[in-house]
Amino acid sequence: MARFGDLGIESGAIIGKGIEIEELFGKRILIEKTKISKSKFTGKNNSGLRLQMQVVLASFNESADSNGDFFVKKPDGTPDGERRCCFTGSDILIEGIQEAEAKISTINDERAAKGESPVELYPIDTTIVKVGKCFNFT
Repeated sequence: MARFGDLGIESGAIIGKGIEIEELFGKRILIEKTKISKSKFTGKNNSGLRLQMQVVLASFNESADSNGDFFVKKPDGTPDGERRCCFTGSDILIEGIQEAEAKISTINDERAAKGESPVELYPIDTTIVKVGKCFNFT
């Protein structure tokens, strides 16, 4: 009999207790997973979309490990830290994630041409900042 866990199927669910985006401003975080979908609250932004993010409130080392990662890892290699879930209708953040998702294949094509190994988009090491009324990834 097969065990579900042995099938290698990963859930697309975003996990973690909700956190307001304002609580993340200025903090270095990891974004592990994102979902962009139609917003339930029309008229709040130009795109009509919302971004849901699974973030890790991780700890970071001063230097990168052999994989180039700065975040502290569990023995299985996943980021160590509390997972939280956040929603935003920020068109700037939504566009930033969409652009990153679109660019990753081009980046990996360029790396392959140089004989370098591909990079994974997630987790993304970033800080969310608020400039005026706008939110940005740094």
